[in-house]
Amino acid sequence: MRPTIVLLAGSDSRRELERRLRRAGSYTEGDVFDHLDVGECRFGIDLSNRVLSDYAEPELKELVDRLGEFDSILVEYSDVSCLRPLLKSVLAGLTGFIDTNFGELIDYVDVLERFDREPSWDWSVPQPG
Repeated sequence: MRPTIVLLAGSDSRRELERRLRRAGSYTEGDVFDHLDVGECRFGIDLSNRVLSDYAEPELKELVDRLGEFDSILVEYSDVSCLRPLLKSVLAGLTGFIDTNFGELIDYVDVLERFDREPSWDWSVPQPG
């Protein structure tokens, strides 16, 4: 299985995020994952919100406290070098968090700023210290 992230967004941002993802490349609907092809990169996209069933109640409460009513988009990717340009193109100006599935919940703004500061940053690689 390829790595995944979860894009968590308030309901208004989530609609715009879905629109941007559908327009980011060649988007085709599938049975389990929709497929988004951008250049040489292929992403699996799940718009169903089913991934929220994997979250514990305290995690969901924290997200509601931070975002209000929210939705999720699960994104399957091959590596962060493919994902980075996609995120830079679809997250700008939106409010939400990325669950990296590596123990971090990071604000969209912080992710985009980090990509600018550290163009090769990869949350799946343990940081020294």
